[in-house]
Amino acid sequence: MMLRRLSIRNFRGIKSCDWSIDQRLIAMVGPGDSAKSTLLDAVGLVLSPNYSPQFTDADFFNLDMSAPLTIEAVITELPDSLVKESQLGKERSGLKSDGTLVHDPLDDAEECLVIRLTVTRELEPTWEVVRPGSDETRGITASQRRQLGFFRLGERPDFHLRWARGSALSGLTEGSDGASSVILDAQREARRAVFDAEPNPLHAAAGTAQSSATKLGISPFTKLRPGLEPGTAASAHALMLHDGEVPLSSYGLGTRRLTSLSVQDQAMAGGSIIGIDELEHGLEPHRLAHVLRYLKRRADDQHLQVILTTHSPITVETLEVQHLAVIRTDGGTTSCRAVPDHLENAQGAFRSAPSALLGRRAIVGEGATEVGFLRGLIRRWDELRLAAELSLVSAIGTVIVNGSGGTQPTQRARNFQSLGYPSLLLMDNDDRTVDDEVASAVADGVVAERWSYGRALEDEVVQSLTVEGLQALLDLAIELRGEESIRASVGAKLGDAQLTGTDLAQWQTEAAVDESGLRDAVAAAAKGTKSKGNAWFKREDAGESLAAVVMTDSANLEGTALMSILGRVQEFAYYEAPVPDAAAEQQTAETADA
Repeated sequence: MMLRRLSIRNFRGIKSCDWSIDQRLIAMVGPGDSAKSTLLDAVGLVLSPNYSPQFTDADFFNLDMSAPLTIEAVITELPDSLVKESQLGKERSGLKSDGTLVHDPLDDAEECLVIRLTVTRELEPTWEVVRPGSDETRGITASQRRQLGFFRLGERPDFHLRWARGSALSGLTEGSDGASSVILDAQREARRAVFDAEPNPLHAAAGTAQSSATKLGISPFTKLRPGLEPGTAASAHALMLHDGEVPLSSYGLGTRRLTSLSVQDQAMAGGSIIGIDELEHGLEPHRLAHVLRYLKRRADDQHLQVILTTHSPITVETLEVQHLAVIRTDGGTTSCRAVPDHLENAQGAFRSAPSALLGRRAIVGEGATEVGFLRGLIRRWDELRLAAELSLVSAIGTVIVNGSGGTQPTQRARNFQSLGYPSLLLMDNDDRTVDDEVASAVADGVVAERWSYGRALEDEVVQSLTVEGLQALLDLAIELRGEESIRASVGAKLGDAQLTGTDLAQWQTEAAVDESGLRDAVAAAAKGTKSKGNAWFKREDAGESLAAVVMTDSANLEGTALMSILGRVQEFAYYEAPVPDAAAEQQTAETADA
């Protein structure tokens, strides 16, 4: 079996959703509260083998029951037992290659069943098989739905480690009498063992109860003694898998989930559809990657279809892009986007920044310096927002992505933008060879922020800082790369000037240049030479420290191009709420100190 289409109306957080599916392994990714688990629940309900799952008012979108709740699934690769004329053979429809549903499974249309679950305000569910172009419907029973083979793997892991009614382990046992017989014999032996125990405080308490009862007028008991109540352990539910003497319920969550998943996998019929919510829960990265590869092999062999939700970057890194479905919900409308085939280097982009697919929007920094710089800025902005009791960037879901230089930053920003992640690109403006790529990204909806014309990040910062801020930048560079190295690199940019000490004013005198000339030399030295790898801040941690220098000096930089650009980046990152004014806060603090 294979789920090919899913349509939902008025179910929980989804007002409407139409999803076309052409993969056997689908990992739903996206920000929290985007309805990934709700989609999985919808599949489970419309294909549910249960007779009467419980519905409440809360299952309706916004608790509005003026319209029915409906979930419709299109299933192909149907089992022979279900398409017999005595079953649902006459109710088959056709699914064409372009996704169009037709009344009959013609030569150019794959046979399918369209199954609809409807729940009205009376909370009574109805399952029917419907056909395009016809108002006639036919009910589908729970036993018929069971033949569709939907399983929710990993759900209630401890339950499936027991021989309980309906558990996967019971499904592997031929008949139920074996488990019941074993537990009954064990219970009888346990009762006899308690009866035969040497006298102990329990017996003394029983004797006291017998004497007391006689005093109250009860006919004397023959012999009160401790014992196990018949039937308390007679249920097969008490029979559980053990590793030696240790019940598996004592093991860690990951081990229990994987063992439960393996038991359920073995209990499934061929061609099943399975759903897994948060596969990574309780699993270390290496075990998660192994399970994903195992499920992929099973899906590739066309033995099953796997639909899972994830919040794990490891899942994104392990799977291929065609297995990802980006889920977004806006105003109740839920979209499910596959990764388009035409996206350039999408596999590399998503594996290099898997966390971005689990957020809401992306800021793509050109390289390591920009990524660190952005992180440092956000750390400071978060501090301001925390003091103002506003949402932090982690709650808003803005993720920083390393563009890795060249034309890759524009490609990555365009890839995320195309999948519904609003993207901002922060780049240098001293390389004209990437101008066309940036323009194309902007045409695709990416917000591009570049420093002043002809400038890289280091240029913009050095030319904008106050003298005190520039000295702080120099002190940071010396801390990172050493005093001698920094003096030599700046001196080389000043015509091999012989500089001493670490004071900028002294350097200006020794090199006989004006302040503008000294700033140009410092900026050029900070950028370094790519072939020599001697740039001052080409590490993420160095970029973070550079941001701290800028934020400390920010109250004195109002009106500069640097602060204008950073203001727009800040507005993008925290798009949900007003942004505190760092300069105003600085002035308020100074007034209070005075």
